[in-house]
Amino acid sequence: MKGVSFLYYTQEQIDRANQADLVLFLQSQGEQLTRAGNEYRWKRHDSLTVRGNKWYRHSQSKGG
Repeated sequence: MKGVSFLYYTQEQIDRANQADLVLFLQSQGEQLTRAGNEYRWKRHDSLTVRGNKWYRHSQSKGG
């Protein structure tokens, strides 16, 4: 398919990503997060919440 590219990840890369703390990563990149109970809300995209290594975009009903 023209114009479509696929990204491939090794199992080691997938395992490392699954262990990442998104709150710490986003904060280290200068992103502002506000605590909302057990989660953090990303100031730039306030419909996105983060907890540990999981995120959820409420406005789009998507997460990972």
